[in-house]
Amino acid sequence: MFGRLLALIAGAALAVAASQGPAFSDQYMQNLTGRIDELQPIVEEFDAKVGEYNYSRAAAMAECSTASGLLEALCSTYETIVNRYETLLAHMAELNAASIWTRPLVLARTYKKDIAESVYSAFKPAVPATPEGFAYGGGGFLAGYIVPSILFGLLGAMFGGGRRYA
Repeated sequence: MFGRLLALIAGAALAVAASQGPAFSDQYMQNLTGRIDELQPIVEEFDAKVGEYNYSRAAAMAECSTASGLLEALCSTYETIVNRYETLLAHMAELNAASIWTRPLVLARTYKKDIAESVYSAFKPAVPATPEGFAYGGGGFLAGYIVPSILFGLLGAMFGGGRRYA
């Protein structure tokens, strides 16, 4: 009986946590879009400036790798910005390629720590009112209920002397 109660509590807790996945992934993507939008004009300006000297972005970055002094400092800054921009664009493409049903799972595997922390700091859990939220909540409940039930069933069989705990 006690095992079933613990499994039910674990299931309910995991249902609430998992149901937040779709809303969190939406807010994560909004934050990611804002960061990309912030970097885009800087990268476009860099591309335009190096283009005035008949350089591509790749050629300019290659030449920057041999720079020294002040030019090295400037190049380093632009290289960091361009790399971050390209990384975030690729990350956004990966999330956009995922279906609305799998996006929280893709995000859990590929998230960027600084963006996730920023989203989490402002995230307010809410009751899910979407099919995706209900599905993730139901999946969370099943996982949270079944795993402890199996665990307590095994423990009861091993140590309970025939008594059932789950």
